[in-house]
Amino acid sequence: MRNCADKILQKVGFSEIPAEFQGRRFDDRDVHTWLEGVDFDKAADYYGLKKHDEFMSRFGAYMEVFYNNRDLQAAAYLLNRFLFCGGYGWPDFFARPATDMLSAVVLLSGWQQHTANMVRRRFDGVQVERHRHRIFECCTIGLDVYGIDGVELSQLIWGSIFINAHIVELGRLQYELKRYAYRLPSFQPEQEFCIGIHIPRGEKLDDSLVENSIKCAKRLIPKYFSEFGVPPVYLIHSWLLSEELEDFLPVDSNIACFRRRFRLLGASPHSSIAKFLFNSVSAPLADYPEDTSLQREVKRALLQGRRFYDGIGVLR
Repeated sequence: MRNCADKILQKVGFSEIPAEFQGRRFDDRDVHTWLEGVDFDKAADYYGLKKHDEFMSRFGAYMEVFYNNRDLQAAAYLLNRFLFCGGYGWPDFFARPATDMLSAVVLLSGWQQHTANMVRRRFDGVQVERHRHRIFECCTIGLDVYGIDGVELSQLIWGSIFINAHIVELGRLQYELKRYAYRLPSFQPEQEFCIGIHIPRGEKLDDSLVENSIKCAKRLIPKYFSEFGVPPVYLIHSWLLSEELEDFLPVDSNIACFRRRFRLLGASPHSSIAKFLFNSVSAPLADYPEDTSLQREVKRALLQGRRFYDGIGVLR
């Protein structure tokens, strides 16, 4: 039976769907053949998820529903084919408000593609272990950090970058190979591809660690990402570059030192400060934590109606 991709995705809760799916058709037999080839048990073991009891319990319950729901199976098939096809970054209009385990199903369905891509990129053992950990993190951060009962679509999009092996972790920072669609008056990259810098959670943003990471990147990026014919431009899109933060940072703080490494190009219309400074995706503003001086000051400003926007910058 031939089915329409956009209608299937709408049935399982997608509110905004990329144009690539409009009118695209697929066959039930393709979905069945694909699903027979995916060993979710081996995938969970590969990413260390069997050690996470709560995840495995919720995932197991969801899979009982999944194996009896053809729409969910078709949606997972379509997302696997779309997200793990090698594309460099995904559009913002790919949205699904519902949070369940569908994103985890799709991530685990890509584990063999992931291993093959890492071999193709000639990743060493350190990179492989970091990638495995990041997929584990994508699948569990909702349960462990944000207090939600599933895996957000944003974690599937983020995890797809690892599945496609378009990112490496070098010391304190991560470096993603991608296309940017920024249209900024002060910056028009000549390269078709750029390197996006990401800052993983956890360690302090110590300036010496950042310096070592950047030096390492400039040496190793050409090895891992041979698509470049010229030295890449290093870009960042982060709450750490928010212009509004300037009033709250001591001049010698780690964040202030980090910000000075970049030339600010502009601001995003969105803010991720709630998610990354306060570890919150839905909590009322009044309940934001106040464990650090930066959290206390920014929370006070937010309560007074001040807005913060992510900054976009280029490495000096």
